[in-house]
Amino acid sequence: MPASRPQRLLVSGGRGRLAALIADSFQAPDYDVALYSREAAGAFRDLQRLLDPAELVGAGALLHLAWSTLPATSEQSPGQEEREDLPRLEKLLAMLASLPTRPHFVFFSSGGTVYGNAPGRPNTENDPCHPIGRYGRAKVAAEEMIRAAAAKHDLPCAILRISNPYGYPVPSGRVQGIIPHAIRAATEGRTLTLWGDGHARKDFIHYTDFLAALRRVLASRLTGTFNLGAGESHSVTEILDLVARHTGRKIATTTTPAPSWDVQDSRLDISRFKAATGWSPRTSLDEGIRRSTVGSRPPCP
Repeated sequence: MPASRPQRLLVSGGRGRLAALIADSFQAPDYDVALYSREAAGAFRDLQRLLDPAELVGAGALLHLAWSTLPATSEQSPGQEEREDLPRLEKLLAMLASLPTRPHFVFFSSGGTVYGNAPGRPNTENDPCHPIGRYGRAKVAAEEMIRAAAAKHDLPCAILRISNPYGYPVPSGRVQGIIPHAIRAATEGRTLTLWGDGHARKDFIHYTDFLAALRRVLASRLTGTFNLGAGESHSVTEILDLVARHTGRKIATTTTPAPSWDVQDSRLDISRFKAATGWSPRTSLDEGIRRSTVGSRPPCP
C-alpha cells in the first residue's frame, strides 16, 4: 500500500515559541509544517501569503497563532489589535469561506484573560467574558468574529482558550511568564520583582500536555470553544516555593503594585475539552518545575 500523505499544517505567528514547539513536535512522516511570519526569511514564509487561496490548497489545518501584542504591550499600544490583528483575521476568515475545501481552523485565544477574574470557582465556557485588559478584549472580539464566520459559512473552527504554557525557554526580556523568570532569578541570584503580593492565582499547563492536547484537536477536527489548561490554579507564592525547592536557592523578591489589567484569579474548568477529546493533563506543576530546573541546583559542598 502507498504511504499516506503527511497532513499539511500551516502555522501563523511562526517565530513565536509555541509555533516553534509545534514545528518540533509535529514532524514527518505524519505532518508537513509550514511557518508564516510578518518577518519572512529562511524557513519563515511571508504571513501575507496566507491570504492567497492557492497557499491553502491541500492544507489539513491552519493554526492561527499570529498576534501582535502581549497583555502588557497591548496596554502600551492602545488599538494595536484593532489596527492589525482583527483586520487580518477578518480577511483570513473571508478567504477561508471562499475555498471549496476548508482546512481546520484553530485559533489560539487566551484562557487567562478573556474571562477576567474568576467568580469564586473555575470558569466554564458558558460563563460570560469580562476581560479587564485590552488584550483580553481583543481576543474576545476575535472569538466573536470566528464564531460568526463559522456559523455563516459552515467553517470548521476550534477556539482554544489556553492558560499559561510553561516548561520551555523564554527570552529574559519578555514581560510574561512568572515561572521562567523565577527560575532565572534563582539560578542567577538576582532579585525578582513581583506584581502584587504574590497571591495572584493562575492556571499553568506544561508544554508537553499542551502539545498532546493539540494532537487530539487536530486528529478529531474538533470544533467549538474550549478551555485548555491544567484545570488547577496556583499562586505566585506557591511557584516561588517550588522553584526554591527544586533549585536549592531561595529567591529574593521585591514588589510593585499589580497593573489594573492583570487578572488576579484565573481558574479554568477543562471538563468540556476532556470529554470531547479523552485528553487529560499528565504533568503536575511540581513535576513541570522540577524538569525545568534540572541542572540548576548548586553542587553539594
